[in-house]
Amino acid sequence: MGPTNVMIHTDDGRIFNVFLTESKGSLFFFHGWSNVTQHLGLSEGCFVVFNPLDCTTFKLTHFIDGVSGSSFWTYLLRTSSHFYVIPEVILPETFSTSIDLISTIIINNNPFHVRIETDGGKFGFTDGIDVIVSLLHLEPGCFLIFTKYFGNDFNLKVFGKNCVEKNFLDVDVDVPLVPPIDAVNEIYEEPYSRVYRFSRIVGTDFMLPDRVSEMAKLNLCLKDITVRLLNLEPPVQFTNGTRRERTHNGFRYALRRWSKFMKTAGIKVRDTVDYCFDENEQVLSVEKVVPYVSGRN
Repeated sequence: MGPTNVMIHTDDGRIFNVFLTESKGSLFFFHGWSNVTQHLGLSEGCFVVFNPLDCTTFKLTHFIDGVSGSSFWTYLLRTSSHFYVIPEVILPETFSTSIDLISTIIINNNPFHVRIETDGGKFGFTDGIDVIVSLLHLEPGCFLIFTKYFGNDFNLKVFGKNCVEKNFLDVDVDVPLVPPIDAVNEIYEEPYSRVYRFSRIVGTDFMLPDRVSEMAKLNLCLKDITVRLLNLEPPVQFTNGTRRERTHNGFRYALRRWSKFMKTAGIKVRDTVDYCFDENEQVLSVEKVVPYVSGRN
């Protein structure tokens, strides 16, 4: 016979004895649960997390307006354009809305590098979230709990749509040390050309660096970009469309048909790719592709 009651510890140190009742094969909190909700001021729709301390004891964390201490929760969106707002109370007041930041997000001791940008006066995670979604095979609707632990770095816990935490112990989430965003940002001055080189770990989308967008003058009009795949023998050249997304101070630009681009170039998610853009020729070149190799192999 299973337990008939559990002990619930709240963040402020209170302990409540809550009895269980069974219905249709499931257990529910019964007598004593109303004491917990009244003490914490919980209402219908509040987000709460139960962390088991043992088989009959739970630590309860509740969120008000999506925030609990240094943590906040959100859910995975059904979109390829990821922007997850970070509540203002989570980040220090010294953060500037005029600069973009790089955050390290830790999942099961695995580091992921994600860009923090501003849009409409709000901070949010952007580039790099797509790599996490791809590697961990996350589905829209799952719950994400971010906890700030140092500076602009976060721990991340993922809960499935069944509200049970996912541990990913059986998933190969080995990640290279190179960030899944611009790893090298250098402009090389040459006598008759102006070349911008950068590296990326391949994700499920491709946002152009702001410098490349400026050199291509995409702010004047959207246009096709000539692409050269120098990693292939013989090299392949084609044109690729661009698209734009609105930000707080204008637009940022991306390549269209990215999955087709990946197939043509022979690259896969997690590969490291070296690119260069020649301003004189208006050509984006793939110079080198380093296939991803799991450190667990």
